[in-house]
Formats: sequence, structure tokens, C-alpha cells
Amino acid sequence: MIGRMLLALGSAASLAAVVALAPRVWAQTIPVQPTQPTPGVSVVGAGIVLAQPDVARITIGADVSDASLANAQAEAARRMDAVVAKLKADGIADNDIRTVSYNVTPQYDQGPNQGQPVLRGYEVQNMVEVRTTNVGNLGSLLDDAVGSGATRIFGISFEASNMEDLKNQARDQAMANAQAKAQQLAKDGNVSLGRAIAIDESDASGVTPVQVRTAAPAAAQAAPQTPIQPGQLQISTTVRVVYAIQ
Repeated sequence: MIGRMLLALGSAASLAAVVALAPRVWAQTIPVQPTQPTPGVSVVGAGIVLAQPDVARITIGADVSDASLANAQAEAARRMDAVVAKLKADGIADNDIRTVSYNVTPQYDQGPNQGQPVLRGYEVQNMVEVRTTNVGNLGSLLDDAVGSGATRIFGISFEASNMEDLKNQARDQAMANAQAKAQQLAKDGNVSLGRAIAIDESDASGVTPVQVRTAAPAAAQAAPQTPIQPGQLQISTTVRVVYAIQ
């Protein structure tokens, strides 16, 4: 028994000695060198192009409420059929009219003595998005839609059919503006400007409507047309360019 105990104690002592003699490994932190800025002339250029919109988009629809869902659907269909037929008669192509929303919403009244709501009927809403290139006649188009049964009009937006060309013009202006700034800075710093080594663009799709003042309207007529002012479009972009120093 005593022999077994001595053997166990000897084994434990040997293990402790091995652990004590084993080399210690410590985690070593390697410092990360900060990124050095690219040497050169860094400038920001801006480009702005103004354009007359020649495309308009608008959402037109009808809201119908009735105690009967079938009656509400039938009346909404009748109105929208008339509206779409009038839009086509005004020159809007089939491909430029698309349904964007069709909703059926139950309508409730508060029950007596704050009880359970009581179903009053249903509201049916049918909306279409219309695209037209006859921007100058947009007011008349809206009047025709309302006269045909439309009860809801919203979301008028204007754009240009050659947006990509306008964006390219804005980019050209931005790059020319950046180069002019860089050349001025190189001249003031008494250095020679090299080629562009980095170019970043932001907000190339920026389009902002610009308010345009128009002449006073003529004397009121018996049935005046709804006035719509498209204004101008402002297409803008900015670029950050880094030029090497020779």
C-alpha cells in the first residue's frame, strides 16, 4: 500500500517538473501600421445640368363605397373603364397605363353603447399609373380623367426622356470642374499635376425639380383648365478625384 502511494507521488512530481520546464508561449500583439494617405491633389468637382421635362407620371384612380361589396366593385370597375377609355382617347398608349393598386376595405361604425363595431359597407379603390409625353396638356388630361369618374389623383412627377445623356453631361461638367480646381491648386503649390489616380462619384441620379416663374394667366374662361407647372429638372452629380503629383 505504501509502495503504491510513493509511486503515485513520484508520478505527480515528475508531471509537475515537465510542466515547469515546458516553454511558455505568450500572445504577441503585432501593431497595425496606419494606412498612409495617397500622395497627390484631392479635389471635389460638381456638375449641374438643367433640362425641360418632357415626360410626366401620375397616379389616377376611383374610390367607391357601398353597403354591398358587389355593388362597390361594379361601380369602381365602371368608373375605371370610363377613365381608361378617356385616357386612351387623349392619346395615352396601352403600355403607358398600368394598375398599381386595387384595395377592398371593410367600413365599420361604432356599435351602440361602445359595443362591437358594426359593418357599414365596403370601400373599393382602383389606381393606375399613367405616363404621358404631352406634358403641356397634362392639366386637360387630368380634367378629362375627373370628368370620366376619377376621384383620386396624386403623385405627379416629371422626368426627361434622355436622362442618361443628361447624367453624362453632369459627369463631364463635374470632371472638368475637378480638373480646373486641381490645376489651380498645383499652380499655387508650384507642382506639376499628373494623371488621375482615383475617382469616386456620388449622387449621379440626383434629380431635383426647379421652380420656374411663369407669366400671369389670361382672363378666366367659362371652364378653366387645371394649371400644371412642370418647371425644370436639375440633374446633379459630384466626383472626388485624386491627381498624382509629378
